[in-house]
Amino acid sequence: APEISSYDADYGPAPEQLSFEDQLKATRSARGWAVAGALLALALAGQAAYVYRADLAVQYPGLKPYLVQFCDLLGCKLAPPQRPRQIAIEASDLQATDTARPGLIQLTATLRNHAGHALGYPALDLVLTNTREHTLARRIFLPKEYLERGRDIMAGIPANAEITVRLDLDTGDLNPAGFRLDLLPVP
Repeated sequence: APEISSYDADYGPAPEQLSFEDQLKATRSARGWAVAGALLALALAGQAAYVYRADLAVQYPGLKPYLVQFCDLLGCKLAPPQRPRQIAIEASDLQATDTARPGLIQLTATLRNHAGHALGYPALDLVLTNTREHTLARRIFLPKEYLERGRDIMAGIPANAEITVRLDLDTGDLNPAGFRLDLLPVP
């Protein structure tokens, strides 16, 4: 039997040579995929900038003018980020405003922003309770419902600042004995 050396091994048929035209088509196809990939990456970056625009403006203040232009182009708003957990309810009280009409009450709450930057106004989640702490009624108030006229909602609560909220309510014949107040992000 003849001896086969490593130089005589059969590696199969020789690779097929591509014509110049085939090479050109392959190059164009690769460029097309590269362009498509770049456009998709750009679209993904645009979506991320849109979704996280408030956080980006706070984290990178130099980007804010570009994000404002971006929002002008898309018709969106650049509001401070919603971080209700960084806003504390420093004080809150519920008082009757008219002894002749016990259903008229006023909620007063002092909110403090503990962040080092402006935060979006939160939604107020008010729960009225009876003497046994059972829920009588619940309502969520958006900033446009509890802020005094003339205050810019889009400015948010300034860094380390405090605001006082007053809400006049008509509770009808519920006769609440207590309340719970919580802060929620505005949708």
